Amino acid sequence: MTVPDLNDELDRYYAEHYDAVVHSATSGAVQRLFHSAVERPWSVDHEFLTVLEVGATSGEHLEFVRHRFSRYIMLDIRDSVGAREAAARASGPGTTVEFTVGDAQDLASIADASVDRLVSMCLLHHLDDPRGSLQHWRRVVKPGGVLSIFLPCDPGLLWRAGRAATTFRTAKAQGYSALEIRYINACDHRNHVASLRWLIEGTFNNDDLSVHRFPFGPVESWNANLFMTFQVRKQSLLEPSGGAHG
Repeated sequence: MTVPDLNDELDRYYAEHYDAVVHSATSGAVQRLFHSAVERPWSVDHEFLTVLEVGATSGEHLEFVRHRFSRYIMLDIRDSVGAREAAARASGPGTTVEFTVGDAQDLASIADASVDRLVSMCLLHHLDDPRGSLQHWRRVVKPGGVLSIFLPCDPGLLWRAGRAATTFRTAKAQGYSALEIRYINACDHRNHVASLRWLIEGTFNNDDLSVHRFPFGPVESWNANLFMTFQVRKQSLLEPSGGAHG
């Protein structure tokens, strides 16, 4: 069997099948768990005036945001009709939601220290330069601002078992062969969770960082958990760091 062209196959997957594979049936329920987990520390009692979500895809995370905001920017490297429609629906008096096409690896259109909160859902696995990306993410957040990062425990044992029962099964129903599914996943989720975890903790070593794991929070193993969420509060240069914990 001929292995599909990387760029063509990834583009086709995101354009034609991503929503059906990721957001339907059991896969959709799992995705909702992921989105809710990132927002768990925040409520309507919190306010972040300007929020930047990197890798926003179709804008599906927006409905899970519980805190107040004045401006919400969804950024993705691919244009998205769904995200633009979600932005239009969510915008209103005193609240602006917008979608923009841009690269999360350099955030060239985002000014330094201009964002009160940055949200990243399952993005670092996809990037060619996760280390540089994290540095740019920190750059655009104001001192005292927050970065919320979701990290799947791929290729951990529990993650692989869950993926086989959800997204891989749905992708097969969409007509993908086992080879095509694994090929796309290998190209798309190219970075290992263990490396990403330490890149995050190293990048934010001088900030206040907390780590939460699911479902076995006290167990540090990435084989025994589905995902980790990181909540980082950026310190100014003069403030002492609380370091990583959790």
